[in-house]
Amino acid sequence: MADSAKSTTVTVDFTVKGLSDLESANTALDAIEKSAEGAGGGLEKASTELDKASESSKETSESFVELAAKSELVGQMQEAIGSVTDALAECVDAAAEFETVIAKVATIADTTETSIDEISDSILELSNETGVAATSLSDSVYSAISASVDTADAVDFVAQANALAVGGFTDAETAVDVLTTAINAYGLEASDAATISDYLITTQSLGKTTVDELANSMGRVIPLVSAYNVDMANLSSSYAILTKNGIATNEATTYLTAILNELGDSGSTVSAILQEQTGMSFSELSEAGYSLGDVMGILGDSVDNDATAFSNLWSQQTAGVGALSLLNSGTAEYNSTLSEMTSSTGVADAAYETMADTAEYAQQKLTTSAENLKTAIS
Repeated sequence: MADSAKSTTVTVDFTVKGLSDLESANTALDAIEKSAEGAGGGLEKASTELDKASESSKETSESFVELAAKSELVGQMQEAIGSVTDALAECVDAAAEFETVIAKVATIADTTETSIDEISDSILELSNETGVAATSLSDSVYSAISASVDTADAVDFVAQANALAVGGFTDAETAVDVLTTAINAYGLEASDAATISDYLITTQSLGKTTVDELANSMGRVIPLVSAYNVDMANLSSSYAILTKNGIATNEATTYLTAILNELGDSGSTVSAILQEQTGMSFSELSEAGYSLGDVMGILGDSVDNDATAFSNLWSQQTAGVGALSLLNSGTAEYNSTLSEMTSSTGVADAAYETMADTAEYAQQKLTTSAENLKTAIS
């Protein structure tokens, strides 16, 4: 009985203890579930934050791409603005340079004949047509006017000089110089520049010389030949024959100067022979239409065309050498050359057209037109 009671007590205690343990387990399980739920919420929150961070990173990346594109555009705009600024500066410089040379022309131009604005416009137009810089043409216009070409004719005169320069392988300034020298020495008009140009181009074609060489030498002898009534065609024929015979252009000038000085000297041997044979002086023979070749023929006949005797007629060796070269070519050849010279109308313009019809000349015109546009813009 006592044992039965004891057993019952044990069972009850065990049962109570078991229930207590079960409650503790349930409590622990509830805690675990709550903890799990909390952990799940944290994971979900972390996932949401990660998504937000990813979206923010994407937006940031897109912002950097957009910023880079805008930066590149700004750089391009700055470069374009810089180019425009440089171009405008070039325009200002070009205009300033042209304004200066036009002002120089204005100091001697007769603006009652042609206004300075008309001259300026005509020079720019000629520059575009020829491919020669407007500043260079302006200097040529200045030289022409200063050499007594009328202001109203100056630009047209320079246009003719430029045609001579292109066909004769020289520059406009040099061409203006030789043309004005001839015009002033012979008392010609500006309109005669075309004829003189034809003579010079023909001399270049028939002899071994260029207009550039002629222009740099003829000025020394032109005043002398004009004083003795030797016309430009005669002088040009002499250069053609002498240079064809192998005498350099500058030497030919020296020889011709010596020849003319002795022929024009009334006290010289050759002058006395001419007076004896024809009853006229050298100047009178020239005025009567005798060519320099004809004169050499008269002198040669006086010594039976003996070369030594002919050379001894001249007091200066340079005169004798040059005169003998003309004599050896013969009167017929001289006069044939003179005939070609006087029938050479239009050859200078033809030479110009030939030289102008080249790719190089076309490129030069384009380049010059672009430069003139800068002047116009400013």
